[in-house]
Amino acid sequence: MDNLNIRKINDYVVQLVADHIYALDEFGVDIMYLVEGRERAMLVDTGAGLGRLKETLGILTDKPVFVVNTHGHVDHALGNYEFDEVYLSERDGWMIEPPYMTNEKWQAFGVRQMKEPAYTGPDLAGRNLCFHKPSGNITEGMRFDLGDRAFEAIGISGHTAGSMVFLDSKNRILISGDSIVSTPILIFDTYSTSVEEYLKDLKKLAARQEEFDLILPGHYLRPIGKRYLFDLMECAEEILAGNARPEPGDFGHMSSEPALIHRYGQASIVYNEKHIFTL
Repeated sequence: MDNLNIRKINDYVVQLVADHIYALDEFGVDIMYLVEGRERAMLVDTGAGLGRLKETLGILTDKPVFVVNTHGHVDHALGNYEFDEVYLSERDGWMIEPPYMTNEKWQAFGVRQMKEPAYTGPDLAGRNLCFHKPSGNITEGMRFDLGDRAFEAIGISGHTAGSMVFLDSKNRILISGDSIVSTPILIFDTYSTSVEEYLKDLKKLAARQEEFDLILPGHYLRPIGKRYLFDLMECAEEILAGNARPEPGDFGHMSSEPALIHRYGQASIVYNEKHIFTL
């Protein structure tokens, strides 16, 4: 697919990244994906709820749209309020409602984003968060049928307990959220499980590597190749074996937890001692 096929709609940068799949960059904050099928369309993630997302989708498709969340983070699931049919792993449900998520916390997130040089979105001053409970839970192996194509949910615990990726084996595409990205994988805060759990689930995905070619991640470069999957596995193996040579990481803008970053090939994992092994 021609990576120069890019346009702006309501300030979202929209790119056709595969047949009937649009990437929507939410003002430099995150990436969502709209997959159009014969009967309905699936939106993977809703971003942070910063713009006019549903209106934008109406320009791209006339099919009814439902939402699947890769995980429950502020930059992936807080635009859910615009949609009636929304699915999220129940293991991440606590992350999108009080006491963990609050209006003040969302506003602080917005202020930080507006200060970022790459931010291209609206002024968020005075905006309030709209809370929205999912209409259904995503479970391992659950299938989402769009009429002429279907996606299977595969759990990749690590970044969060309920992180999911979505596999369309017929069209050989994996939509990976924050579980496989070119930026560091974050496994160091209260919402994370462990590097050990993460590696176990990456191996489960690697066993199905012949079913996908393209990986569509939740941030930055897209698409990316399968090398990231295997480099992440090696990176995790070194951490678990005690062979990592990590550097201190500065993630104080995200968490008060200490952070180390280890790199292998094109991949990197941010972790700390509490999140190496499963307790």
